Amino acid sequence: MKPVSAPYTEALPSSTTARSEAGGYPGVRQHLLLSRTQPIVNVAILDDHPVITVGVGAYLESRSGFRVLHRETSSRGFIEKLSQSPCDVALVDFYLPQDPWDGVSYLRRLRRHYPHMPIITFSAGNRQETQYAAYRAGANGYLAKQWGMGLLPEMIRGVLSGKHRFLSVRDGKVIAQEPTAPQAALTASEVEILRHISLGFSVTQIAARLVRSKKTISTHKRCAMQKLQLSDDLSLALYLREKFANE
Repeated sequence: MKPVSAPYTEALPSSTTARSEAGGYPGVRQHLLLSRTQPIVNVAILDDHPVITVGVGAYLESRSGFRVLHRETSSRGFIEKLSQSPCDVALVDFYLPQDPWDGVSYLRRLRRHYPHMPIITFSAGNRQETQYAAYRAGANGYLAKQWGMGLLPEMIRGVLSGKHRFLSVRDGKVIAQEPTAPQAALTASEVEILRHISLGFSVTQIAARLVRSKKTISTHKRCAMQKLQLSDDLSLALYLREKFANE
């Protein structure tokens, strides 16, 4: 029979009792070691929808090695609960529209209070924009809600390992990747046109100002929206208000 590898052997007691409990068979000893209970990971969840906090919590606790200590719908209550019972990792919804604290400002606040606690952000919003914002605010991972919870245990283990600065998902797999700013993919012409739009100019007016055709301006606008993952003019307006209003 193939001998048990060194790591497993070292983890086993070398006493006669241990050999007796294992039945004297290396394969049985290996099985006992592999089936040892993993360290429990204490998790805190924040989402403004109670159904999501309950659902995510129930899913994690159905997996081996996870215990959900806090299920909160209030950002203020979340910090208070953590101060009473710290956790190993926090799962935080990026958008909490009914709460005075959310988004980048809240993640930064949470990071100040708990500088060493891994934070995973999940959101149903614009993936690229939200992921980059969460990364800059101090989050350690991002999981879009549309990706489902199946990858959450792996991502939690990944951020707890401390091996990577930021984890995300690509092609259904958890990967180590530091996000880049969405606007970094824009050309100079696209940025120029978006700035004009943010100032209130129409496509016709921009074409006249830049001495280009309306078709060219519309094409640049459409390409920019695709790169920024903005589906309509309302999404574009919200993006421009944040990115260009004070520039």
